[in-house]
Order: sequence, then C-alpha cells, then structure tokens
Amino acid sequence: MEKQVIFRDRQELQSADLNAIGQHASDAIAHLVLDAVSGALKFTGGTVSAKSATEVDVAALRFYNGGKVYASEQTETLNLFQYLPLVAKKCVAVVVWGEVIDTDVQPRDFLVDLTTGATEPQAVAMAKVWKANINLQPGNESVDPQPPVLQTGTLAIALVYLTPGGVERIELQDAARLPTLQGHEQRLFEHEAWRMQAEPRISSIATDLAGLAKKTMSLVGRDTVVELANDVARLKAKVNLPTAYASYESDYYGNADKTDAAGLGYSAAIKNGLLFPTAGQASVGLALFNPYDAGIKRSADDLVLPAYTDRARIQTTGYSGDISASQYQVQSQTIREYTATVWDYTYGWNYNYYNGWWNSWYWNYYGYNWGWYGYYGYRVARQETRYELQTVTTSYNGAIIGQTFLVSNAMWLTKVGLQFTQIGASGDVMVAVCETEGGKPDLLKTLTRVTVARGDLKKYPEETAIPVPPVLLEAGKRYALVLITQGDHRLATVSGNDYTQGTLFFGTDGDYFTGDLTKDLMFTLYAAQFAQPRVEVVLQSVSLAGGISDINIAAPQIVPDGCELRYEIQVGGKWYPLGDAAMRLSTLPDIVPLRLVLLGTSDLAPAFRLAPNAITGSRAATSLAHWSKLRTLAAPSSSITVQVVVAQWDAANHTLACEIKSGATTYTPATTVVRDEPDGQAKRITFTFTPPAISTYAIKLTGARSAASAPFVVVERTDVAT
Repeated sequence: MEKQVIFRDRQELQSADLNAIGQHASDAIAHLVLDAVSGALKFTGGTVSAKSATEVDVAALRFYNGGKVYASEQTETLNLFQYLPLVAKKCVAVVVWGEVIDTDVQPRDFLVDLTTGATEPQAVAMAKVWKANINLQPGNESVDPQPPVLQTGTLAIALVYLTPGGVERIELQDAARLPTLQGHEQRLFEHEAWRMQAEPRISSIATDLAGLAKKTMSLVGRDTVVELANDVARLKAKVNLPTAYASYESDYYGNADKTDAAGLGYSAAIKNGLLFPTAGQASVGLALFNPYDAGIKRSADDLVLPAYTDRARIQTTGYSGDISASQYQVQSQTIREYTATVWDYTYGWNYNYYNGWWNSWYWNYYGYNWGWYGYYGYRVARQETRYELQTVTTSYNGAIIGQTFLVSNAMWLTKVGLQFTQIGASGDVMVAVCETEGGKPDLLKTLTRVTVARGDLKKYPEETAIPVPPVLLEAGKRYALVLITQGDHRLATVSGNDYTQGTLFFGTDGDYFTGDLTKDLMFTLYAAQFAQPRVEVVLQSVSLAGGISDINIAAPQIVPDGCELRYEIQVGGKWYPLGDAAMRLSTLPDIVPLRLVLLGTSDLAPAFRLAPNAITGSRAATSLAHWSKLRTLAAPSSSITVQVVVAQWDAANHTLACEIKSGATTYTPATTVVRDEPDGQAKRITFTFTPPAISTYAIKLTGARSAASAPFVVVERTDVAT
C-alpha cells in the first residue's frame, strides 16, 4: 500500500515527517522493482575477470533482492591465495549480498535548551546506503570440484576454478543477471521472426498427422505380401486348362467390350457387373438448397468450401530492393487450367456389392481409385490424379516474372499479396499459380489465375491483396507464382529467402524461364482458416414419381488426406450416410433430400463443385436381357459350357436363364447346375449345351425378379467350348 506524507499550513514539522518522505519513496521503488522487474535474487554489471594468478577483479554492480537495489560503485579486487588447493582443484564462488548501512557522518548542532537556545554539536550519519557486499566462498577441494552451498540471501555471480598454480577458469553466472528491456525486445523480435516462418508449418501438423494416418491405415506388412506372392505363384503353376479345350472366354462386366447392345430385346445395364436396366430415372444438379448458407463460402467458379477467413501461411519479408517488370522481354504466354477430379458415388439396390468381384477385378478398370462407401454403396474416381487438364487455353502478351516456392503443409490458397514499389501509367497484371516442371514454372499446369486491373494496384508499403479462386496446394510440392504484364511496374524483392525454398524466374528469348538466385519476390500467400472442422451443407432434393431405390452422384470434388466428405440422405425424417448398413431406399420414397458433411481441420477441409445433372435417382426394372458379342471358335464344337456367377441371389424371387444362338438356331441347356461359391456370398450356375458341331454362337442371359425383392447382379460369365 502506497503512502504519502501530508503537510498543512502552520503545522508543526517533525523529523519523522521528513524521514517518512524518503521511506515512502524508497518503499514505492521497492514495490515497483518487486512487482514489475523481479522478486528473485538478480544482479547487473559485476563482470569478473582474472587480474593475476591469484586475484580477480569484480566490476561495479547492482544487486536486486526483494525489491531493494544494493550497489557496489567501484571495481573491487579479491585475493584467492588463501583458497588455493594443495593437490587437486577447488571451486570458489564470488558472492554478493545486500546490507543497509548508515554513512555520510557530518557534525550537526542539536538544540539542548529551549529557553536559552543553547546547542550542542554531534557527529551523526546523514544517509543510508544499500550496499552490495562482495566476497569469496570456497568449496571443497576435489578432482571434480563442486560449487559451494550458499547462504540464504547471497547470490553467486561467478565461479572461479582454482588449481595449485592459480586461476584455471572463470564461469560467469549469466543466468542470474537481470535482463534488460532492450534484451527482451531483441529476443521477442527474433521469436516473432521465427514464429512468422514456423507457425504456418506447425499449426497444420494435426492435418498432416491425420493425412499420414489415413495413408498408412490399410497397409499390410511385408511378410504378408511375400506370402501372398508365393501363393499366387503356386496357383499359376497349378491352374491349366485341359488340352482338349478348343476355346474359352470370360466377361467380368467391367465394361461393354464383350456386349452386343444391338441384340434382339436387349435390356440391361453394364456398370461394374451386369445389372437390371432402370424402369425410371430423374436427374438434378448438385446445387445448394440455401445459397446464402453462412456456414459455407462459394467461389465465382462454383467451388464450395466451409466458411473461412484468410490467414498468411507463406511470406517473404525484409525489403532489399525492387525489379522492373518492363525490363524483361514481352512474349505471348499460353495458360491451361486444371479442374477437380469427378467421383462417382453409387448407392441402392441395383449395383454390384459382391466382395469377390471387387477384390479380384476392380483394378483392371479403376486402379486404386475405388473404395467401399458402406455395404450398400461404393465410390469410384475417374482420374487418379488430383486434377485433370481442360482443353481450353488462354494466351497473354506481356513480360513475365515467376517465383517458385515449396509448400510444406497442404493448404487452400485464397489470396495473394504483392508489393509494387512503382505503378506504371497503364497495364493490368495477370496473376497465376501453377505447378513446376524440373523446378521451373509450367503454365500448362495452371491451377488458378486472376487479372488485376491497373487501378487496383497499391504502392508499397501498402500491400496489393489479390483474391484468387481457391485452389488446393499439396504438401511437399513446389509451385510457382507467375505475373504477366505490359505495364511499367516495379515489384519489391527480398534477399534470397531460405524459407520459401524457391527461385525468382523471368522470361527471356533464349530460355523460357531463367532463374535469379540472389533475390526473391516479396509476397504473401494467404490460406483458408476454417471456422468449424465439421460443416453440414443441405443440397437440392432428387424426386422421381413411382419411387427411388438407387442414387448415383457424379461429383467434382477435392478431398485432401486427413479430411472426409460424406453424402447423407433423409428418409423418414432422419439423416443416414450414403452406404448405411441398412438399405434405406427399400421403401421407394418419391423424394430424397440430400446433404453433404464436410469434415476437416482448422486449416484444411474438403471441397466440392456445383454441377448440373450430377445427381440421378432411379429404380430398377423387374427383368433383364443381355447378349454377348458373337463368339468364333477355332474349331467346331458340340459341347459348350456357360458358367455364370450371380450375387445377391434369392432363389424364391429370382430367375436366370441362358441360351446360345448360332445362326438362326437357338439352343437351350441340356443341364443346369447351381452351387455355392466358396465364399458363400454368391452362386455359380452352370449351363451345359450339346448342340451339333457349331463354330459361332452368341450367349443370351435373361433374368427376372419380383417387384418387392432386391435385384441380383451377374458378376462373371465364362464359356468353354470343347
């Protein structure tokens, strides 16, 4: 509690009042030091240096203890001769402690008789001094000497290590020094510079870990792969067709290459199996139910992301000069844009969800871009890569400058910041972000681009912030920021920046791009900082008179590693994920509401692009008819066997018949045998034909189901002629 001495007119003044003034000021300073500076034992100054083999000098210092400041105002010399060890070594601490002493003794007259006014001289101390005392405290002699144990209230400012010959070394105890505000400012500046560079990488580590976990989740051990390879090798040696076989062929219905869609009465669908045709279907666009949904952001090119704010993720700092865009040669540049990969989502009754087919044959058609979407659904990507090239290209005339950079953490680029030190009288600026080839910008792989009008350019130090159509920059890839302009503009540069791991390029006649290793552009890349890790987006509903049992979604979308994009349908007032364990469309609803669930992190999220006619609702017919293409044998045969594998088979409600036609004659099977597949999830129906010797034939399959039963699917057909 602070105090103040109060004086009044014609009031008696006593010595205690004046002493209180000094005491209160001293207490206030002590409180300030204790509360705002440090309450621990600290010191400033006090450099200890060797003066001779047995002496050290201690510079002037100040000692802080409990808010009090004790001072030693001149250099003191300490003699260590008496502490020299006899044989081994010894550690002697230079210690400081505080003491309050009365000083400045002066003669003063004191009134001894009030009546006569007689005085008597006395010598009294006129000041108090908070003195810092410095001395030595030895430890024990030892081969490995340890510092001595200090008394309470004392502080070691240096440790002097002695040998029998004198001072060996002096260790200053800088950890006990009281730091200055200037020192704090320097450390804070260095910390902020480090944080500016490191925080973008560190802040998205949760996303990177999630992506890594997703990549490694389904990996098997090396031993398992080796065992599988050995088993496959044995099977290849054992599975041989008899020499009597004249011809054989299989169709796994991954495509229509072996199908004759012009056959009489043909009515079927080929989509990852032989399916029933549709009895009715309706298509709607992938569109927002509420275009003003506050939980999302929709770009000008119809890319939809969760709501976000812009945050600087990659930045170069430290102005070192500028470069002129007009000094480089004007050339015509061709730019080709990328777009998102389309994913096909299939859900419902009428599709192939037989594990045996997908585990054996899907990679023949899709590579590794296939995946289950629950029991009653699957998804297939049309492209393996994140982006595919469009055919439309655009040409620009102007000088070109490019800056490459390395992306350490995946991010959605939303804005580019540039620094123009000079703005010409005319000339718009085209800004593009593209991939690199061999470390050089490749405009044929442009990801996003925008043209900035000359009037929108800002002069340094004001930043020209340029919103761009959002684009995903993947971790570990090198990209380029490319500027094309005919204007007399100058751009700020920085000295070669290790943080971006990039190079400054410009176009010349001899080489499309030539690098400059001495400088980088001064720029900032802003990424999306998402407000919520999980967002629900309601879409337009799909409706079909007579009911919907199947839904197909052809969705342009981008799902980074560690993120998830999930479609959900509403049936009976409840939301269910597409591919739920139960068949939710078995009731054939006329209208099916849809929504998307976007799941990511604060710095990475999935996205989708609105598209016309992307969602199709349908229901299957109750009969199918399929014709194979004409088979031509190497030699006539009178024994033909057709084996058909069917999944989702229900003998009580399903029928399947087979015929072969040679010329104008149709043959029916002599025998039909039905047996279970080894996995118990499918049936193998064997039709045996004994026609007269024929050299050509086509196979016809006809099937039917009751209206209330789920459709079956033909996943494999093999015919063998002997």
